[in-house]
Amino acid sequence: MQEKSIYSDISIRTVPRMKVARYVVISPDPEEMVIGYMDRWAEKSGVLEIPGYVRKMIGWDFPYVTNEQREKFGLRGYVAALVIPDDFEPKTSGAEITWIEEDKYATLTIRDPHSDSFRNIPEGFQILLGFVNSGEYKTLSWEGRIAFEEEYDKDGVHYMDIYIPVK
Repeated sequence: MQEKSIYSDISIRTVPRMKVARYVVISPDPEEMVIGYMDRWAEKSGVLEIPGYVRKMIGWDFPYVTNEQREKFGLRGYVAALVIPDDFEPKTSGAEITWIEEDKYATLTIRDPHSDSFRNIPEGFQILLGFVNSGEYKTLSWEGRIAFEEEYDKDGVHYMDIYIPVK
């Protein structure tokens, strides 16, 4: 019997414009540090007090790390962005408030991505990039666009959805 793949089928979806509060960390373990920072920022900002607000955080690799930082010090960069209501004004500073415009994405879900993070997640992105670059959805421009990921739990299982913009 063949083991079920940890990767879903690829789908194409439009992600609506969203207002985000974002922050970047460059360190040997930036994801954990920046997500912790944004969790604390969310508490101080007042966003968690909004009735009906559902916490949603996305993230992506921060590409502006020098070769020296990467090779000599083992540093990586990561951005965490908390999706916030369009009319929300935070009670505190400490995160950049900006917009991510509506865009069309190819997306793939990874089941239990952290069972082997440094294999499963890059492999998922490679599967998705292979799909995007081989056909009608090939990304023509990355100007003002990002690839990102979103983690969540469902029915006791941890998942990560990854998104790459398409034409």
